[in-house]
Amino acid sequence: MRKDDLAKIILKHGSLMKIGWTIIAIMSMIIAIKTYINYSTIKDAIVDVKYEIQNENQKIAYSNSFLKPYLDSEYADYFQAHKNNILFYWEYIVRFESAREIKTEEDIETDGNNNIIDTPQKSWHHFIKSKLN
Repeated sequence: MRKDDLAKIILKHGSLMKIGWTIIAIMSMIIAIKTYINYSTIKDAIVDVKYEIQNENQKIAYSNSFLKPYLDSEYADYFQAHKNNILFYWEYIVRFESAREIKTEEDIETDGNNNIIDTPQKSWHHFIKSKLN
């Protein structure tokens, strides 16, 4: 082909060629974006696998250096029972509570009738005060 023929083709189909190159450029960008996303996903997966391998290695080291001697010891049954909340016959559960002040009848009488709820309004006010406190 000569230059003149090529120039005529470009002048005749120039807008179609622009549209074609634009479509090719957009498709290339989409492919590049998908490739980058796949690359970053693979990179993140590798980091996650390395982290999981490190955690598993720590668990294995813990079980080999501590749990195995612990379970082979003579106190293993005792500790396992306590781990499962089982008490032996000589053990008791002791529960501690803070001491509360108990009001006597004289204290109630000296407080007045403020503690006695005899109307719906007092009941409502008592409810609101208890929620605010």
